[in-house]
Amino acid sequence: MNYLRFLRDNWRFVGFGFVMSLSSSFGQTFFIALSGGRIRAEFGLSNGEFGDWFAIATIASAATLIWLGRLIDRVDLRWYTAAVCGGILVAMLVIAAAPTVAVLAVGIYLARLAGQGLLVQISTTSMGRYFDADRGKAVSVAAMGQSFGEAILPAIVVVLIVQVGWRGTWFATAATVAVALAILVPWLMRGYGARHRAYLDRIGQPSVQSRGTGAHWTRGEVLRDRRFYVLAAALLSFSFIGTGLFFHQIAIFDAKGWTPELLASAFVVFAILKVVTSLAVGSLIDRVGSVVMVPVMMAPLAATLVAIAISDAAIISLIYFGLLGLGVGVLMPTQGALWPELYGTAHLGSIRAMIGALIAFTSAIAPSIFGRLLDVGVTIETISLYCLVYVVASTALVIWTFRDHALGLAPR
Repeated sequence: MNYLRFLRDNWRFVGFGFVMSLSSSFGQTFFIALSGGRIRAEFGLSNGEFGDWFAIATIASAATLIWLGRLIDRVDLRWYTAAVCGGILVAMLVIAAAPTVAVLAVGIYLARLAGQGLLVQISTTSMGRYFDADRGKAVSVAAMGQSFGEAILPAIVVVLIVQVGWRGTWFATAATVAVALAILVPWLMRGYGARHRAYLDRIGQPSVQSRGTGAHWTRGEVLRDRRFYVLAAALLSFSFIGTGLFFHQIAIFDAKGWTPELLASAFVVFAILKVVTSLAVGSLIDRVGSVVMVPVMMAPLAATLVAIAISDAAIISLIYFGLLGLGVGVLMPTQGALWPELYGTAHLGSIRAMIGALIAFTSAIAPSIFGRLLDVGVTIETISLYCLVYVVASTALVIWTFRDHALGLAPR
């Protein structure tokens, strides 16, 4: 089935995944970081101090995500979605009105939990659960929501901050999002009940098994599988390195002598390449599986780090954002399809909640580590080289572990 026919038959539910992915932007690092310079100035924070508060809030969100995320396996998706959408709106209002750094941290905690955590959980889990043969396509198209946000929101936010300040920007965005979600979510979820009943009938048949594994693993079984740790070590490099780069994007651009206008252009390049790559990889995953794509996605990340380390030329900003877009474009459909392909769908929410918590944790410590290193004079070039060593090592470990890869293994 090609993309056009797939979207024709499933546009409403895939559109729901797209909207959830787009809404997650308001809790993602790139969006919060757009206000980072103004926030640091108002509260008198250094790069490292702001990174520390961000880390505390995100680590707390990761701990919460482990048990809130698994509820998607037991709670009606419509009620679950309504609660999470309410959560992101509350988070945005708390950030906008925060009188102290501590209250700001509470707002960031809620934004990271609802945005980076639970809205992504809703998008990827629902696409992975309710699609089987076309899982790669579903995940890729839904993930374009975040890419769309990355493409258009930076330019809008930069203008809004100049016009109404960073607090006014958060208030205005919250009001717009509230109206949009109230209209779109109920409309896009029409027919969900019939889709869910069909899914329950499908997994309830003894002859129906998860693609590749022939089993539906529990979270405990996954934690006893050494392959999980090898794959996680590679996948988490994106959340750590990407978050560090995005969170300190203003400091990096200042150090390189790059302009704010160049940053907005770089985000557009990032988003376009991410979308194009994701669509291509989503279709490919439906044919060859997701495991083989893991080493492929690490190559652009390594090239990104090399680009940052070798030059301060303005064109490098576009190259490094473009390369990062290629890597994330492979990452999003790969990790969306990887866990249901390896471990089944019956406990997918619980498994993805665990993955989401790990992603949140690594993205939490990155701003603090990057910020502290920048504060003591370590250059972004040196930081990039350190990260490059890890990327190469984790890629080699994946290739070695899956050198004789064959799916169909039972839990052990």
